[in-house]
Amino acid sequence: MGISESRKKLENKVRVMPKNYNDGMSAFFGQDVSASAPCRSYAIKITSAMPAKWERNLKNAFGL
Repeated sequence: MGISESRKKLENKVRVMPKNYNDGMSAFFGQDVSASAPCRSYAIKITSAMPAKWERNLKNAFGL
C-alpha cells in the first residue's frame, strides 16, 4: 500500500474516529463519558486536515 492509498484510508477513518473513541471509552467505563474533557479534546484534535499533515510529515521524515 502506497502513501496515497494510506492517506485515503486515513481520510475515511477520520470521520468516525471521535465516535469510536467515545464508544470505546464509554464501554470501558460502563457509562457515557462522551462529554468528558478527554473525549472532547480528542474530537478537537481529529480534524479533516490530519491526513494531509500525516502525509507531509511522513514524506519529510523519509526525504520524499
